[in-house]
Amino acid sequence: MKKRKLGIRFRVFLEVGAIFAVCLVALIIVNSQMMENVYLWNEENSLKQMATEAENYEGDLYTLLNQYEITKNVSIDLYDNNDNYVYEGSGSFVSGKKLNIVSRTENEDGSYFNILQEEDSTTQYILYGKDFSNGYHIEIMSQKDVLQENASIATRVTTFIAVVALVLALLYISIYSKRFTKPIIKITDAANKMSNLDFTEKCEIDRNDEIGVLAESINKLSTSLDTALTELQTTNKQLVSDIEKERKLEKMRQDFVSSASHELKTPIAIIRGYAEGLKMNVSEEDTAMQEYCDIIMNEADKMNALVLSLLEASLYSSGMKTLNKEEFLLNEFIKEYMKAAKPIFLEKGITAKFNETENSLMVFADKSQIERVISNYISNACSHAKNEKEIIVSVSDIGNKYKVSVYNSGSFIDDKDKDNIFNSFYRADKAHSRKEGRFGLGLSIVKSIMDLHNCECGFTNKENGVEFWFEIEKAKG
Repeated sequence: MKKRKLGIRFRVFLEVGAIFAVCLVALIIVNSQMMENVYLWNEENSLKQMATEAENYEGDLYTLLNQYEITKNVSIDLYDNNDNYVYEGSGSFVSGKKLNIVSRTENEDGSYFNILQEEDSTTQYILYGKDFSNGYHIEIMSQKDVLQENASIATRVTTFIAVVALVLALLYISIYSKRFTKPIIKITDAANKMSNLDFTEKCEIDRNDEIGVLAESINKLSTSLDTALTELQTTNKQLVSDIEKERKLEKMRQDFVSSASHELKTPIAIIRGYAEGLKMNVSEEDTAMQEYCDIIMNEADKMNALVLSLLEASLYSSGMKTLNKEEFLLNEFIKEYMKAAKPIFLEKGITAKFNETENSLMVFADKSQIERVISNYISNACSHAKNEKEIIVSVSDIGNKYKVSVYNSGSFIDDKDKDNIFNSFYRADKAHSRKEGRFGLGLSIVKSIMDLHNCECGFTNKENGVEFWFEIEKAKG
């Protein structure tokens, strides 16, 4: 037996009605649970305001306190420095029974709230106490039972209004659903005929809203077959774009392998050449042989550094590198690194400084990896510092993160290099200089570390140099 489908009108009625019902029920539940707390919060604010006004009052304080007791239905006691009564409350609701403290809340300014309960009774009171700047101490007490009763009355009234509102809403939804779904039914009939290649049916709907626009679109669809062709062309363009992206990725992989092979081929050839020279006793002088050995060891060290960098880059790109986040002081961390790198600056004749902030900059990140980022940026800056040969490290606050910048004087980064500067084996100078042991992997590793931290990195051309930067997450709390 074929299951009968519900009509759209009935569905709209059920779904919209259910939304109204759920919202009203939720309102009633929240109201019943929170109304008393709202009244209590309001009463506490009222007691605090009375105490503040009394402390700052310049007229007859006793008249003011008496007026509060009459108009606000509270009982007020005022004590001097020796705990003697300056003003004794006359609240009629206080029975005189012993009051026990049920709960106590202390505020930052030294004031407090006590919930008091009469002995052998369920009657409770709210008491607010505060020290005045002149040494006096005030205590203001009101009835909590009255607040609970008011909250109960408000809850009952809200529930009644909610039920009436639901009934009226259901009546309105019934009328609205019929009016709302009538044009949709017409559009459905026209669409069914169009699915059978019958384009004679038109949707005669005089409306200026989205339903009217939909009807007009249905009417135009029969004479707008070029729309399908446009969509097909858009799809083809997207396909071409995806293929081009895949080609670029493949080219990047090929370039990576080619660059790695080139970097390894040169030291291998040098090592082989000098090793053959040693084997053939090209020079029998100890000094020359020592020089040959030094060159071989130096090239071996460079190969080892390249292999380690390749392994590190591979770990990041494969997702095998994990984070070990901890909290640490960023400014102290940078300062210690700059101190350790001072011999390098002196050797290269570079003036390096850290624009240290007076505030403690607590961050949450993998400390060893952030050290690697700073090390790569500083190393890159040392290699490219020219003219004044100046390096400046600074930190700025950008909201929930800090931005660490490393500036070096020298030449700009050309526009043609901007998109590739963080790619593996890419060097903007194109010199492929091996003197300083640079392989073009440092900035690529920086990008991988920042991606792992979900933070940004980049660079900005400055007036007399270039500034590389990265973001780091602030510690919470």
